[in-house]
Amino acid sequence: MAWGAFSFSREGRARLAAVLRALLIVQLVISLLVVLLCYNASFRVMSLLKQVHRLTVYLFYGLIVVHAYCMKLQYTSGLRLISWLLKCPHWPRAALAARTWLISGTLVAFNGLLVYAACRGTLKALMKELSSSLRIGIAQYLTEPTWKHLMDTMQIELSCCGVERPNDWHEIPWINLDFLNEDSLVVMKLAGTDGKILPPVSPYSCCTPRVLAACYHDPLQQVEWRGAWAAGSPLPSASLHTRGCAEAIRAPLARALLGLQVFNVLVLLLQFIIVILAQLLRTSAIEAVLSGDFDGPGRGWLLGTLGPTERASLITKAEAYVSARAEISYRRVPRTYAHYN
Repeated sequence: MAWGAFSFSREGRARLAAVLRALLIVQLVISLLVVLLCYNASFRVMSLLKQVHRLTVYLFYGLIVVHAYCMKLQYTSGLRLISWLLKCPHWPRAALAARTWLISGTLVAFNGLLVYAACRGTLKALMKELSSSLRIGIAQYLTEPTWKHLMDTMQIELSCCGVERPNDWHEIPWINLDFLNEDSLVVMKLAGTDGKILPPVSPYSCCTPRVLAACYHDPLQQVEWRGAWAAGSPLPSASLHTRGCAEAIRAPLARALLGLQVFNVLVLLLQFIIVILAQLLRTSAIEAVLSGDFDGPGRGWLLGTLGPTERASLITKAEAYVSARAEISYRRVPRTYAHYN
């Protein structure tokens, strides 16, 4: 017994197959767009984070690439299966192949949501670890060349300063007392008992090129501009990047996650349409075979299966069709030789 039945002629099945092919091509394009969007949105950030959290970066990209490759295999095989359903509707294993393909396609579509959830959890954990890592980088800015290079490169390329805000450089001790003149009264006022000081000093990489003025980042050395700090002038804060590096990193990753979510939801909706159309195409072709006319009209249905009698009839007619085609091919051979002789 069947539900949701629709009748299709041979031309109708051909048009149905054309729509299916178009949907599969759209799915292939989406799989490519997912990789390109995530790569372009996060490459600059990930290339910097790779020096600190290499395994997490590779896991993020690996999940997306593997999922996109599974989509490619699924939908390219679907293009081949549709051609088989049109040319060989009498194939006894067509139902099994189509059903397996539809189930695997649905699993791939739902797997996209799982990949999104995994990437979201991975990046959430990354941001928590990154905040601590960047604070360590600020503390070791002058003692570890690797951290100095990373922090300067990150602040220049991402136009950011500090971890959450530029004042992080004023709150995290990163300048040892040994680096400064201990006889200076200013230094002694700022010095702590642990041998470190917390001056309102930021590295030059925090300076923004958008302000056409001097960069007020070091009141200890820029003696002539100390009046600007003392008077509360807005120039010192305006000459530095106002965004923290954690936010500068979080923004492109959030865009990549949003694109991944939107594309996966779209893939799931298109997969639902593909399941309906493929089921109608397969059952309509089977109905045409059972009626005895492979090129004639056939009734396709959404729900229902073939009974034992109909299945046996389909196998019998398929074998008869194959035998008839083989007989025709055999008879054509002598005529071909006779024509050339």
